[in-house]
Amino acid sequence: MDRAFPIVRHPAPDRRTPVLVSVPHYGTEALPHITREDYVEPRFETFAYGFADTFASDLYGDLHEHGATVLATPVSRMFVDVNRRRDDFELHEGEVRSRRGVVRTHTMREVAIFARPLGVAELEERLRALYDPYYATLERLLGDLQQTYGHALLLDGHTGSPRRMHDHQVIIGTRHDATCDARLAMAVGDIFGRHGFEVHQNVSGYTGGNIVATYGHPQARRVHALQLEINASLLMTTSREEYIAHITRGGVPEKAEANIVRVRACLLEVVGALPAVLAAVCEV
Repeated sequence: MDRAFPIVRHPAPDRRTPVLVSVPHYGTEALPHITREDYVEPRFETFAYGFADTFASDLYGDLHEHGATVLATPVSRMFVDVNRRRDDFELHEGEVRSRRGVVRTHTMREVAIFARPLGVAELEERLRALYDPYYATLERLLGDLQQTYGHALLLDGHTGSPRRMHDHQVIIGTRHDATCDARLAMAVGDIFGRHGFEVHQNVSGYTGGNIVATYGHPQARRVHALQLEINASLLMTTSREEYIAHITRGGVPEKAEANIVRVRACLLEVVGALPAVLAAVCEV
């Protein structure tokens, strides 16, 4: 990694709005000391890219140019998943084991990814370096927005696995309206709906991850938080099976450029419309 951690992109002062876009699965990079020899199988080196949110950078990466503050991580969630609880892992005989937690040490079939087990002390060092700064920065950025505007909105942006999202195109998660006023979620859904996308809310497994749950406190802090999942199948021309095969060979899938343009148009409209909706909600 040769860039600052985490990634923070600020809008121009005259375009700044009370919207913060967090992209926790933005990164595709491995830790700098990890080499191909560290994996049980050389092909596992592709997991750093495969576990990232496909083409998330194409959708969310430049929203700071449209008034939102953008926060992201360059590191693949295989090494640290900042949208999980800090203690979301298991210990087996003193070794960290996690299939879908704050780190990935094993596949869903319980196959070890790395040749050397991950110890608790090494994990703690990794969390202090990559997990804690993300949350500290998120807290600071939200605090700045809340102090400036009296309220803030956190949009946690993702692209979701077609295998898990199935035919759902867009899913908005608000922990069943606990983290965000329903009018804000409705405004986002209406925009995507007008652009021809099918929108669902709070689908099982997509109600909102740790970031939304941690920071979405509409009443206590006047901070609203929603999670946005875009089905990655919309963004590429290959099927899920072809995608996996392609990634395993070290390739990058071909983009469905027209759909990426459509989704980006929605996101630009969302970050443009939400400040007024948020102000109206918070006036009540």
